[in-house]
Amino acid sequence: MKLDKIKLDLKFNQKRNFKLITPCCNKSNRDGKYINYMGMVDRYGYCHSCGKVSLPKQEYQDEKGEKYVWNENLEKFEKVFDTGMVNQTITEHKPIDPSKKIELKYIDPSLVKESIQHQPENNLLAYIRKTYGDEKTERVINLYYLGTDAIGYTLFWNVDKNLMVRKAKAIKYDTSGKRTSKIRSPFLNEDGYKACLFGEHLLKFGDKDKDIYVLVESEKTAIISSIILPEYWWLAYGGINGLTSDKMKVLKGFRVLIIPDMSENAVSIIKNKLPLMMQLGIHAEIWDMIDGRSDEQLKQDLDYNNDLEDIIKKKQNNYEN
Repeated sequence: MKLDKIKLDLKFNQKRNFKLITPCCNKSNRDGKYINYMGMVDRYGYCHSCGKVSLPKQEYQDEKGEKYVWNENLEKFEKVFDTGMVNQTITEHKPIDPSKKIELKYIDPSLVKESIQHQPENNLLAYIRKTYGDEKTERVINLYYLGTDAIGYTLFWNVDKNLMVRKAKAIKYDTSGKRTSKIRSPFLNEDGYKACLFGEHLLKFGDKDKDIYVLVESEKTAIISSIILPEYWWLAYGGINGLTSDKMKVLKGFRVLIIPDMSENAVSIIKNKLPLMMQLGIHAEIWDMIDGRSDEQLKQDLDYNNDLEDIIKKKQNNYEN
């Protein structure tokens, strides 16, 4: 099948929508800094505040005029249909009955063991070995059950406080240890596989009265931080909106320090969760690394969207220079 790329005719809408919440910054567009493209829904456009461009997926067309998009997660082309505003990918989903309670399922531990033993290792583990050495790499593999799938993705297993395997997130990294846009979820919510905090099982091993448990956004940050600062227990909530009420309930009675990534939105989301955490009996504090700086200032300082690992590396480089 021969596919030709369809060129996007991008023209800004002259009339701005001042009432929308920007899809990139998640802020009010009262200042009109976000402008969308003509003929497309509001989530596609350009933001003069953060500089981010939001575009629909690149479309391709075959000899019959059928349209396709590339699905990065599944690594294949999929047909699309035209809604009249923007093309949407056709995917098959199992019908969900909202009145039916989905039974919680667990993953066979043998799959975890198999992924840990898989060779060759994924790019992230290879990067960690090269950067921090074999001993520290083996420690975090065993501590977090880090695995590799058949196509080289890093497998982050969600193991709960009862040592039951809940779910997995599969992410593709490049050879420099940087995350790509390729992410897969081998076990779905609709099938009964519910996520927990990454590293939740570590709550079982520390001293609840003395130890501090640190929560960061990404799984990689938790892993690298546990190498650099092994005196703390490191967990991840899996993304900017990943710290849900269901995930945080397990932290009742624990002393928790939360370190969001460096953006106004990331810090604001966590600050808004602190009252609920207090109600749940969680002794939580936040380390606000942006220190009052705006996103624009963070970009000027080359700190925007950085995580703890980035900051540690930056300080090390400054010290060496």
